[in-house]
Amino acid sequence: MTQDKNLLDPEDKEETAPAFDLDSVLAIHRDPGGFIGVMRKLDPAHPVFDKDGKPVIWQNLFSIRAGDLRSTFPAFAEWLTHDSFFTVSAYYRAAPYKNKLTGLPDVWRKEKYLSKLTACYADLDCGRPESEDPGAALTWRQAQHEAEALADLGIIPQPSIMARSGRGVYLLWLLRDVKDPDKLQHAWPEKIELFKACNRALNERLRFHQLPADPGAIDAARVLRFPGSVHRKALRRVTYVIQFDQNGRGFVYTLPELAAALELPAPGGDLPEKVRELAKPAQYRRVKNPGSAPLRSHGTKALNALRAQDLFTIQTWRGSFLKRGMKYQDGHSSPGRRLMLALYTEFLKGSNVDKAAALASLRAMAQNMTPAYPSDPPDQDPTIESLIEAAYSTRPRKWSNKKLCALLGVTEDVARDLDLKTIRPRAVAHEADQARPLQADSMKDRRELARRFLELHGPMTTARSLAKFYREQGIKGANPQTANEDLNAIDYKMSSMTRSRGGRHRKGL
Repeated sequence: MTQDKNLLDPEDKEETAPAFDLDSVLAIHRDPGGFIGVMRKLDPAHPVFDKDGKPVIWQNLFSIRAGDLRSTFPAFAEWLTHDSFFTVSAYYRAAPYKNKLTGLPDVWRKEKYLSKLTACYADLDCGRPESEDPGAALTWRQAQHEAEALADLGIIPQPSIMARSGRGVYLLWLLRDVKDPDKLQHAWPEKIELFKACNRALNERLRFHQLPADPGAIDAARVLRFPGSVHRKALRRVTYVIQFDQNGRGFVYTLPELAAALELPAPGGDLPEKVRELAKPAQYRRVKNPGSAPLRSHGTKALNALRAQDLFTIQTWRGSFLKRGMKYQDGHSSPGRRLMLALYTEFLKGSNVDKAAALASLRAMAQNMTPAYPSDPPDQDPTIESLIEAAYSTRPRKWSNKKLCALLGVTEDVARDLDLKTIRPRAVAHEADQARPLQADSMKDRRELARRFLELHGPMTTARSLAKFYREQGIKGANPQTANEDLNAIDYKMSSMTRSRGGRHRKGL
């Protein structure tokens, strides 16, 4: 981790050998339990083709826990020497299958698998004198100094990290949890939407001031070049620089702080903890040909929790729920704040949230509205307490997703972009259901993991140790009973030594 203001030595020599900088990666991935995905761009001079004869440009390599990166790095460093990349945000697990090249767990590079948001970012695509885009002809050093000047003027927040990516420059703003400074921001769906809004706003400000920020680089599943690797085309070593203030402290932000600096709405409050725990979409299809409601078996409480979470995400996307009849930026007319609060209350009640927790969450949502609710006389804007009492004393209304989409202005494109779980058109729900594996396929993948675990631990394996491994891999329902069934299915015989030490695996348990 370098602390110099220059991103490379003054001589600016060509770099042909890597000098890996793990400190910078771990400064970004500060949760040791989060998974980092690693991939590389292949050398066009030595093309690789897929089974259809098309050239392969990107190649996944492996996923690894941040806490294991330093100790195991020498074993895979040879794959990362040139044009290697790592995921900016952290994932809750590796893919449940091995990478064919490395034999290590593969990469799940989708936003729905994220666990933590580590840093907002901008990618300045400079060093291209042949381009007519504003600022593209700037050298990396000119772009760096221009970005520093914008930060000193308060036009953009002070970057936490600046990096020379080869010809261009990365700017990163490290994130932390609102309540606990030592933790990273959870990658809840509504937080991912705010994260992307911040990236979009940073790009817009940079481009307005003639810096060539890549407008497509806003998503939470983005990858950046591995620090210390070599950019093959530019023949430059990728160099990251941690920025400090005059008191020697780094720059770390909460998402609301970053949003406020960028003059973005950042709705406060959070889902009740019980709702957050329930808001987990189905992981697999139970049958090959599901009916019109594939999540029905997932449970009414979970369905309501997912709807509450979707409503939170839509609120963040909208910036605020508006007064009835007011127009959103996409032209959709607001159905009113009272209806949004009533919907949210019904979803909380359906999630079995008690009145006190529902009241606190409802008040937070009401304060985020434009104008804050209530703003009119009680006969027009009933009190929050009365809305709670009405919802909890009557039978809930049955809402179809089609009706909810119409009320909230959710189109197929919006539902896909926000990755909504339930409030989405039928076509999007069908796509998501078809993308999930069958239960039998999930079981097959899990038992393949069990075989891999046995290869490492052999006769010392117990159902308890395998269940712990499953949990570490992020597998749902990973209890000793499931692990024991898997061990029986692959015909594992426990050693007498392990049995005498209290192993729990039994044939037919």
